[in-house]
Amino acid sequence: MLALQKVASEFGYNRIILGSCISRIACHVISATVKGQGYSLPADIQYVDARWEVPVVLPLRDCFAQEINMLCRLDGLKTVKLSTDLCSSINGLVSSFVALLQEENPSRESSIVRTAGKLTPFQFNRIPEIIDSNVPLTTRRCQKRYNLKSNESVSSESFCPLCNSPLDKSEIVDWSNIDSHRSSDIFYNTCCSSCRFQILPSDSTTMEQFYMDFPQSVVSRPKQANNGNLSLLRNFMCRPFFKT
Repeated sequence: MLALQKVASEFGYNRIILGSCISRIACHVISATVKGQGYSLPADIQYVDARWEVPVVLPLRDCFAQEINMLCRLDGLKTVKLSTDLCSSINGLVSSFVALLQEENPSRESSIVRTAGKLTPFQFNRIPEIIDSNVPLTTRRCQKRYNLKSNESVSSESFCPLCNSPLDKSEIVDWSNIDSHRSSDIFYNTCCSSCRFQILPSDSTTMEQFYMDFPQSVVSRPKQANNGNLSLLRNFMCRPFFKT
């Protein structure tokens, strides 16, 4: 996602549209749970995700992979099946597991996504209201279907600087004594528990070397997040989602 965000920003795109379908989302639900990303999981499976500099939309989130493959065949489009080592990663193991479940019961993927859909999403998953009589009826219906009520979302303005996942209150660092800590320690403590467990080294010396290899755009995120301007940026970027 960071690579897509970089390309979109450089070329001036204002939306990123992903082809994630029910089948892909079902795999993500299980893999994210295994990786300890349960708190941020609702943010990844909504129709709109405006926590990024360039908002992300999932227009195929209600479609199955089999349906999309069939449509591609009917339209004469070529499909490519990625060959991965099933035992090389958690994602590979989960994909093979979900595929096996789907063979036994075709409704398993849908059940997984519906269950995850009961989790409370975040405010950056909301679709801004459009009060315009010129907006097509189909657009307004789509907005009503995917939008969230104010009491159905969680507010979060603190994000992991590494994976950009929303942080739980217990993971938010007190910035009152920021000048008395090393930059690498600050970065480590502002990351989510999943990134600290899976990616970042626990040793402070190794972490210092690890920190020096990060690009400036990543290491500056804790300071940018502390400025409190992310909400305004998302509101600006998210306004014309369904305008035609």
